[in-house]
Amino acid sequence: MTLFTLLAMAWCAAIGHTEVVVAAVDPADSAGPPKYVAVACDPIENLPYERYKTADAYGREITFYLSKTPAADAVLPLIVCVQGSGSQSVFIEVPTPDGPRIGSGGPEAAMLRLGRERARILVVEKVGVEFLVQPKQPGSAEEGSEEFRREHTLERWTEAVHAAVAAACALPGVDGSRVLAVGHSEGGQVVCHLAAADERITHVATLAGGGPTQLFDLIELARSGLFGPPDGTADERVAWVLEGWKGVLAAPDAHDQFWLGHPHRRWSSFLSASPVEALGRSKARVFIAHGTADRASACAAADVLYAELLARGRDVTYERLEGADHGFRTADDPGGWMRVYQQVLEWFLEE
Repeated sequence: MTLFTLLAMAWCAAIGHTEVVVAAVDPADSAGPPKYVAVACDPIENLPYERYKTADAYGREITFYLSKTPAADAVLPLIVCVQGSGSQSVFIEVPTPDGPRIGSGGPEAAMLRLGRERARILVVEKVGVEFLVQPKQPGSAEEGSEEFRREHTLERWTEAVHAAVAAACALPGVDGSRVLAVGHSEGGQVVCHLAAADERITHVATLAGGGPTQLFDLIELARSGLFGPPDGTADERVAWVLEGWKGVLAAPDAHDQFWLGHPHRRWSSFLSASPVEALGRSKARVFIAHGTADRASACAAADVLYAELLARGRDVTYERLEGADHGFRTADDPGGWMRVYQQVLEWFLEE
């Protein structure tokens, strides 16, 4: 038994688990990146995922869920799904006539429904968010724990997802040579930065995730009347956004001062970087989807991302959905959400 294995077992015992699964990198290499280890947790009844924990580069305990293998001898590619903004759990308890069951509704739910026989689906719980916790205002951080408000920055959330991917890729039945990172809304931004940080990511699907800094989205949405004084001119609404951003910059690390539902610490982190910049540091193939009637993320931002990637000679697919909202629905067609994920799945799995 190696020294690394003994250390891993000690760490597992410290968090209440005893099964060491495997190291994600060579344990003989004491220098270099962290040694991400997947530790199996007690199963959750009727959940189609196996729950694991790992430690990331910040020394935090990261909880992730990997879909159960469809066959004992199956070796399948990995799809990591990154949810949108907010302090809610990935999972929710849903009442049914037969009693409560556990469900979810983000990218992982769509991919599990469509691709569970063809890929392993990975989803990560945000640091500081407890299993099944659902605030009254999903998408906001105002009811989030202090730990969540401190930890949820672009860099630290990207590292949490990266740690889970690294640990999952070393598990039996996972083909770590082919990995799709798919994210919606805020998650669409995160997967771009994940691809820049992790060469395992061969495919990126950013769905309603923007392109330039998110400040571009806020300015565009303010001009269209979605932010700022309702009776103000377009310029007055933009000025309102810029004044708010000025306030963030006055206290960029504050986790207890809020703007537009999130701490300054979150905004200063996310707005200081962009998917355009991140994907410029990645070699992954890219899939973009955005609705022209999206009222949470400006479609013009996706246009910019598409143009920038084309200009750099990248392999990029763009689904610009006329009249579709943030969930890819239109008034005449409420099924756009699943259709987009089906397109992403087939794009990823094509030979």
